[in-house]
Amino acid sequence: MNKKIGVINYNISNLTLEELFRWCNENNVGYVELQRKDVWADIAKSENSISEVARLLQKYGVKISQISSGSDFLQKTDDELNRQIWMVGEMCKMIKDLGFSQLRIDGGWPKEGVDEKDYKALVLKGVSMVTEISEKEDVYLALDNHGTLTNNYPFLLDILQTVNSKHLGTNLDTMNYRWYGYEVDELPDIYRKVAPYAFHTHIKDGTGSRENYKGTVLGEGEIPLLDAINILKDSGYDGVWCAEYEGKEGADGYKKCVEWLKKNI
Repeated sequence: MNKKIGVINYNISNLTLEELFRWCNENNVGYVELQRKDVWADIAKSENSISEVARLLQKYGVKISQISSGSDFLQKTDDELNRQIWMVGEMCKMIKDLGFSQLRIDGGWPKEGVDEKDYKALVLKGVSMVTEISEKEDVYLALDNHGTLTNNYPFLLDILQTVNSKHLGTNLDTMNYRWYGYEVDELPDIYRKVAPYAFHTHIKDGTGSRENYKGTVLGEGEIPLLDAINILKDSGYDGVWCAEYEGKEGADGYKKCVEWLKKNI
């Protein structure tokens, strides 16, 4: 079986993109998740680095699994919300030149000036509108369980089920639900509920939640990773198994994570 193993361009020793792609090539990692800034540094400008990234991908034989848009739909004004929707829409168009069709999106981040009672309506509006664009562009959107909004899995499921599009799913981060505050023994049941919607994964380990959270190499924390993997497989998941490492070892930590994935997926 061809194992689709990837890493995210995050906390990996400040490698340049070329260094990262070379690292992937040397470590038999076929996929990488990028950040928006890797391809479009300033959304106020039309210039992007898509062609250069495409050249490097071809040079090192690496593919992109998804790009994080960094979206934030908790905005104070309609203009600011529309700007976020426009940004995701522009990314839906530009990523096709990189040979893939998936973006990671975030619901948003609580901030002064945005009332908590409006959170769900804002996220639902933003996600609905970018999903309409993604359907037209034939791009898929993976809503991350991230921060204090979408790590609340009933909130996440409500958004996914209300929008109800084959172009909208989730990025299942195995650690983030624990970070949010769920107990370890609750995690398998949460994974079962969200796995049918999974378009992408962040296979991540660690211990604790919020203030006492500590990232670890895969297999060295308290997250039931094997349960998560088996649950995803049972649900029909056939996407990339993307390692995310939030410890202090940088690329060396990622190498250990990749080796763990090769042995366990």
